[in-house]
Amino acid sequence: MVDFDAVTARQQQQWATGDFHRIGVAQVVVGERLVRAVRVHAGQRVLDVAAGAGNTSLAAARRFGEVIASDYVPDLLATAARRAEAEGLPMKTEVADAQNLPYPDASFDVVLTTFGAMFAPDQEKTASELLRVLKPGGKLGMANWTPTGFIGRLFAVAAKHVPPPAGLNPPSRWGTGEGLQELLGSRGASLEMKERETDFVYPSAAYMLELYRNWFGPTATGFASLDEAGQEAYAADLMALYEDWNQGPGDTVLIPATYLEVVATKV
Repeated sequence: MVDFDAVTARQQQQWATGDFHRIGVAQVVVGERLVRAVRVHAGQRVLDVAAGAGNTSLAAARRFGEVIASDYVPDLLATAARRAEAEGLPMKTEVADAQNLPYPDASFDVVLTTFGAMFAPDQEKTASELLRVLKPGGKLGMANWTPTGFIGRLFAVAAKHVPPPAGLNPPSRWGTGEGLQELLGSRGASLEMKERETDFVYPSAAYMLELYRNWFGPTATGFASLDEAGQEAYAADLMALYEDWNQGPGDTVLIPATYLEVVATKV
């Protein structure tokens, strides 16, 4: 049996390592697309779950939603708050775990999560919580990496060198129609899904490797757990993956990454 509390604590430490904002800021367009797909509009109560540094929260606040950005990493929320202040947006931030949201039933018109809640280890509890806090007829908008896209392959490389805890479903389950039917459709939500792409664009593959190694918590902690030979092997596999997927000219990096955009309506 999986000890979800222990796994959650470990993951929380991983995501608090480095500075995810340096990674996530490249995907601002995903949050903008998601709030448009959900049709967030003025006056709606909106909860962004596992919001990180606030890309999607800010997109919803720009549409005059009453937004709470929630995450279990306080430092990321502090960055989100600074970004909201810089834009003059009245967005709130609150510490919360996607698996145990501290809000009453039917509290929000819209719930959003962008490459966030999909990483919570207890997927069944997370799915229940995302729907529980929604009002009947409310919309859940998600952006989830697919297992066959670039990030799905990146997960596979990471798992080869730093195996995940036994018994967990992969995060990319959220990026499949079958997984979403099991997690959300079985709980009565109607689903609309659309496959999209976003780009990872960097000056070089070496730059990308060092950026993630220094600032992306799961990668940084993965490297730190390996000896020198293990780190060299992990780095070599990452560089090979970048080369296989790269479509940029010369030494530059332009890698398209597939994700599933999901709009679930609570019945």
